Amino acid sequence: MKIFNFMIPLFIMAVLLVNCKGDHTNNQDDDNDGPSTVVAPDMIIPIEKGAELFYNYRENRITLIEEAENSDLPEGVEPYLATTSVTFDFEELKQYMKYIEKQAKKSETRIKGLRVYLGQYSDTKNEEHPRAETVFFNPTMKKGGDEVAFAIQHQNGNNVAVPVGELLDYNKKPAGRSNLILTVQDSITSLAGNDGHRRPPPMNNNDGDY
Repeated sequence: MKIFNFMIPLFIMAVLLVNCKGDHTNNQDDDNDGPSTVVAPDMIIPIEKGAELFYNYRENRITLIEEAENSDLPEGVEPYLATTSVTFDFEELKQYMKYIEKQAKKSETRIKGLRVYLGQYSDTKNEEHPRAETVFFNPTMKKGGDEVAFAIQHQNGNNVAVPVGELLDYNKKPAGRSNLILTVQDSITSLAGNDGHRRPPPMNNNDGDY
């Protein structure tokens, strides 16, 4: 009986230790990607720096864009308002990062960076925002001494990371528009990401943004 009484507190202590260990392992984000405490990356800038960057762009670029787009504007046509920001859904961005990483691993390629390109939608009826400025992403890899954007080309059952410049021919169409080169045997998996939500002006100081 004495041994039994002695074992009870030991058993309780063992249960508590297991529970405490479980609590420590649960000190992670919901997606189990790492500890909940994350050190701020070097890319974080002060709010006032962000405001300065946005103000400089608004004063030195937006005016030029609108002047160019609205020159010789036909009567009755609403003036063009330049894009001030593009917002991407956070969960979709996380899914995009996971997707490009998985595709890169299939081709045994290490992603070096995420390049942000500045772009403009075409002036066609199919575009939701004709002529509007936008941004899109593409992962980069090291090739020789260069860092290049890439896509995945499927060659004879193998996944090969190929610089996007090798898949485009800018001489096929006028005005610098590209034509994607494909063969019957090969297929391409694009890693370019777009589809953000444009924040159109007019801007005001009461919308809680920069």
